[in-house]
This record gives sequence, structure tokens and C-alpha cells, in this order.
Amino acid sequence: MVFRFMSEERYLLIDAYNVIYATDELREVLRVNLDAARDRLTEMVASIHDAEGVRTALILDSRNTSLEVDHPFGKKTFEWIYAPAGLSADGVIERIVARISNPARVTVVSQDNMVRESIRANGAMAMDAEELFAWARACGVRLIQDAQRRRKANASEWKNGLDIDL
Repeated sequence: MVFRFMSEERYLLIDAYNVIYATDELREVLRVNLDAARDRLTEMVASIHDAEGVRTALILDSRNTSLEVDHPFGKKTFEWIYAPAGLSADGVIERIVARISNPARVTVVSQDNMVRESIRANGAMAMDAEELFAWARACGVRLIQDAQRRRKANASEWKNGLDIDL
């Protein structure tokens, strides 16, 4: 399968188009361009990946003949997984959760109650889009605070060690 599941890694699997359709902002972007909506969702959840080190995958329905994977940031830990035409994104998510040795390390995001119940029955965590975006906002704030702390520490620690009298 796509993921090489390491025992200590945490995973975030997002039913991407399901979340896009459930969100007013993303639905508006979708009316203009499907790829732009996917890209916007990617930007919105990148803070979770970056702040918490959670391996993140947006699972997308497609017309492809086989499962395809793309890495939008060039990092193996952030993926767009395109389901093959004969299998929905829901099906790909359910298969990933069923195959992982420790499903408690997986969080799945979907607005579909049946998918969330199936995921919970397999031992993984499930949340809806609203919970995902609250988590992403909190991670974004944390990243900003961390950057501010580093800038402040760098500024106070740096001193010109050269005592040159010109």
C-alpha cells in the first residue's frame, strides 16, 4: 500500500473532496477550480503536519486506472493519494485503516457518519471538518508563537563580539 507504517508515527487521513464540499470557503473555490480547492485545503492543514509531525494524506477520488500518489511539498510525509476509479476515497481510507498495525495512531477526517463509524469500529479516531479546522488553526497559532520565540531568542543571544574602534 502507499504508507509504510512505522509504529511511532501518527497519521492524518482526510477525505478531501468530502471536506471540501462541507466547507463554505472551499466549496466557493471549488466552483472556480477543483485543483485550487485541493490546494487551499492542503494549505489549511499543512500546519498540523508541520507543528505536530503528523504524516498527512489527502485522499481524493479520481478517474485514474490505478492508485496514484503525489507529494505537493516534496516531502514523503505529506501526500495526495488519488483513489483509482473503481474505488472511492472512502474505500482507500478504510483499507489503509484496516491494514495498519496500530489504528489508534490514525485520525480520519470525513463528514460522512458511516465512514466515521466504520473507522472508529476499526480502532482509529475520527473527526469532522470543523474539528479538523480548529486543530489546524491551533497548530498555526503554535507555529507563529514558536517562530516569534526563536526570533526573540536569536536577537537577544546575538552580540557583536568584535570590539573594533574605527
